[in-house]
Amino acid sequence: MLAFLVVGLLLAACSAEPSGDDKIRALVTEPVDGAAMPAHLPSRLPRFDAGTTVAAEQPVLATEQEVRVTGGNSPVMAMPDSRFSMTEKGRFRQPRAMAFLNEDLLLVAEFPRTLKLMRVADGSVHRVTGVPDEYFINSLADVVAHPNFSENETVYLCTIVRGASGRDSLGVKRARLILGQDGIYYLVGLQDVVASIAGFPSQEYGCRMAFGRDGKLYISGPFRGGTQSLTLDDGKIFRVEDDGRVPADNPFIELNDYYAKYFWSLGHRRPDAMAADATGRVWVLEHGGNAADELNLLERAGNYGYPIAAKDSPTLPQHETQPSFIAPKLWWRDRIGPASMIVHSGRMFPELQGNALISGELVSSIIHVKLSGDEVSEISRIGMLRPIKEIEEAPDGSVWAMESGAEARLWRLAPSLN
Repeated sequence: MLAFLVVGLLLAACSAEPSGDDKIRALVTEPVDGAAMPAHLPSRLPRFDAGTTVAAEQPVLATEQEVRVTGGNSPVMAMPDSRFSMTEKGRFRQPRAMAFLNEDLLLVAEFPRTLKLMRVADGSVHRVTGVPDEYFINSLADVVAHPNFSENETVYLCTIVRGASGRDSLGVKRARLILGQDGIYYLVGLQDVVASIAGFPSQEYGCRMAFGRDGKLYISGPFRGGTQSLTLDDGKIFRVEDDGRVPADNPFIELNDYYAKYFWSLGHRRPDAMAADATGRVWVLEHGGNAADELNLLERAGNYGYPIAAKDSPTLPQHETQPSFIAPKLWWRDRIGPASMIVHSGRMFPELQGNALISGELVSSIIHVKLSGDEVSEISRIGMLRPIKEIEEAPDGSVWAMESGAEARLWRLAPSLN
C-alpha cells in the first residue's frame, strides 16, 4: 500500500547520521484498508443502539476547590463546581490513555500493554486481542482514533519499546479494531507508522498524539538534550500523514535531511498532551522540569526555546530576552505535572465551547482554561478526588476523567441537576 512509510523519524541521541542499529526502522505488515483477518471475523464493529438503556446511577457533586496561584501568568477566579455532577463509570488498573471511538465504545490503555474496550451503554469492559508483543518499557503511552474511524475503524497506538540494542524507543502503530463472531475484539492489519530505536532517559518519553483539523497526525518526541538540533529527534513535534508519509508542506522538508523533514516545531522540553481546537490550531502542554509548566500554541517551524530559554527558570533566561523564541501562552510556576488536555466542543456545556480542560498528576483538579484568540487565561479548577491522568470528551459532550493509579476510577461529568 505504501512505497515508503516513515523511515527515519527518531535518531539516537549522540549521532547525526544513522548507521547499523541506530537506523530508524519502519515495518509494513498487512495494510489497514482491506487487511487480512481470520475468517470468523466480521468486517465492521457493531453500531451503537440508541435505544439501549441502563440502570440509573447515583451521581455525586464535584467538590468546590479554592485555587491560589503563586506564580505564572494566570489569576484564577472561583467557579462553583456544584454545576457539575460526577458519576463513576468503572475502574481500571494503571491507565495510560483513552479515546472515544463512537457513542458506545471507549478504548482504554492500561500498563503495561493492555487494551480494553468499554461499552458505554451497559458498562461492560472487554479485553482487546492483538496488541503488539514487543517488550514494552512504559507500555502503551497513548491511543487515538482516526478522524474517520466510523468508516475505516483505524486506531493508533504510541508505544514505548526496548529494541534489540537494549535502549528505549518510541513508535506509532495503527490497526483496525473489529469485533469477532466469537465476541472478542481484535486488532488486525497492524503496521508501523513510525518506529525508532533511539535511546532516551526513563520517564522522558513524550509519545503523545493528536490529529489536527488538517488531517495530519502530530506526535511528541522524547526529551534528551538536542532539542535545538535539526539532526536530532528529541524536543520536537513530528507531523505525518495518517499513513506515515511526510506532508509536502512540512517546514524543513527542503533541508533534504534524513530526520528534519518530519519535524513541525522544535525547542520543546517534554510535551505530554496535545489537542486541536475548532479553528485548526494545535495546543501543546509541556513539563517544565525546574522551570514552569507551559501551554504552547504550535506554529509551523516554531522554536520554543528549550534549553536556551524557559519560563520562571532559576538558571535559564526568559523568552522575552530571546526574541527568536516563542513564549508560552500560559504557564504555572506551581507545577501541575501535565497529563492530558482537550478543547471542548460546547455540547452539553455551552460555557466551555472552545475552551481547554487540562489535568495534571500533581493536582487533584481539572483546570478550565479560556482560549479566545490570543487571550489565554485560567478561569477555574474543578475539584476532583484524585489527580486525573486522562480527560476525554464523549460524543454527547460529557467530560470523562480517568484517575491515575492502580485502582483508577473513571468519572463522567455532566451538568448538575441541582
